[in-house]
Amino acid sequence: MCIEENKKVLQRYFNELHNKQDFSKADEILHQDYSGAAGGGLKGLEGFKQYSKFMHSMASDAHYEILDMIAEGDRIAVFGEWRGTWDGVFFGVQGTGQQFVRSQADVYEFKDGKVYRGLVRGVSDLLSAFQKVNILPSTEEIIKAYNDSTK
Repeated sequence: MCIEENKKVLQRYFNELHNKQDFSKADEILHQDYSGAAGGGLKGLEGFKQYSKFMHSMASDAHYEILDMIAEGDRIAVFGEWRGTWDGVFFGVQGTGQQFVRSQADVYEFKDGKVYRGLVRGVSDLLSAFQKVNILPSTEEIIKAYNDSTK
């Protein structure tokens, strides 16, 4: 399958499976041997559903937006943002009702025109997300505390 077709499949992956949690056509999007690195390792549609449900339990209105995609061969690198209202539990911390944005860049692998491996490699900006919802102090406050501790 061509790169442009794979990009369309990846858009469906985020729009239908993540954002809408509509798994009725998952067999058109996810390869039968799908696996992903999120959450310590996802296997198949059930593993993917668990991860998607986890994201929506943390933020009931969680939404992923693709900002950019770069493709070569059977891989697509995606830069995007998770947005939502933190109204659930995340890493054991109860939500504050605040809006958050989590930027991330990930690589996805395709096989037979479907997402075969999710999050082959990924980088996520949790520091900014945690600062936005007041779990962690601002970067300026962290630097000041560090400088004060070295005096």
